[in-house]
Amino acid sequence: MSNRYLHVGFNWAGEAKITELKPIFDKAIDWVRYSPNCWIIWTSSEPEKWYERLKPQLGSGDHLFICAIDLSERQGWLPKTIWDWIKKERI
Repeated sequence: MSNRYLHVGFNWAGEAKITELKPIFDKAIDWVRYSPNCWIIWTSSEPEKWYERLKPQLGSGDHLFICAIDLSERQGWLPKTIWDWIKKERI
């Protein structure tokens, strides 16, 4: 499987579990959190694998959405650090 970008978005019914999620996201080759509930990860794993990893952190009423994204076509208003991460050379 080749490396790809995935978008991971949560909608928490209760308190966000950011501390618990960091070690899970550290399994990606690289990742960035660009908003309180959204991450972009650079990974060789399928969305299904990421769902398996993240599902134990979901509570009743929480939602999780994972999808592949193509960052070659993009536009938006984000902090410079996020744009630098997006523009970083990848293998």
